[in-house]
Amino acid sequence: MTDNRAWRLEDFVDSLVVELDKTRQTLAVKAINTQLSYSVKEVSLDVNAFPTYTDGSVRFTTAQPGEEGASKLSIQLNSITDQQVRATTRLKSVEAGTSLDEVEVDAGTRQKLRRIGVNSVDDLQELQARNVDLGAATDSDIDYGQLARKIQKARRGRSGPAIDAVSLTREDEPVLLIEGSQLAIDPTFEPVAVLNGELAEVLSHGPAHVSVAVPAGRSLAAENEVVITFDPYAVVRVNVRT
Repeated sequence: MTDNRAWRLEDFVDSLVVELDKTRQTLAVKAINTQLSYSVKEVSLDVNAFPTYTDGSVRFTTAQPGEEGASKLSIQLNSITDQQVRATTRLKSVEAGTSLDEVEVDAGTRQKLRRIGVNSVDDLQELQARNVDLGAATDSDIDYGQLARKIQKARRGRSGPAIDAVSLTREDEPVLLIEGSQLAIDPTFEPVAVLNGELAEVLSHGPAHVSVAVPAGRSLAAENEVVITFDPYAVVRVNVRT
């Protein structure tokens, strides 16, 4: 027997729109190399269902073959041309932002975001920059602070720190200079350095360098362990030989 559960019209339309958006994206990509020789004309969709009103919400149960007395819901889709597809579709580049699939969020949250056109981290941040009330838009209590932390973690997974060289300068006080890429990329986080088990002062930092002062009165040994926390999701341990 088929599991015929009740559904909301909002959920049905939202799911239909998501599928149509996927189709539009595919057509837009295809139109780059091959001019579309057709256009999608009017499409109608009729659904026979039984509506019920419970606790202030209208739900529908799809009519089974042979059942009578169902109401008919008619959805009409207007035509769209290849020019309209290209004009209304934003193509994703290879360098596009982190996909929601790379962020550790539950399927329900991911689905709610996609229903409002959020398919990547960049989409989400663009809405946040415009002060859009995402909770009201998705009709949910999504913790966007927690989601932001998961986004940062996912991005760090794609662009982890890489150390190219470590050098020691001896001008006034000895300073360790760590050079590389994607080091201290979070401007809101002050890197933390530990040298041979002792907290050391970070003099300057940036995506390509971090300079660490050797604690006063301490001298470097032949083998030295430097642990640097660039941000909450990037901790590196380096063995420095003098």
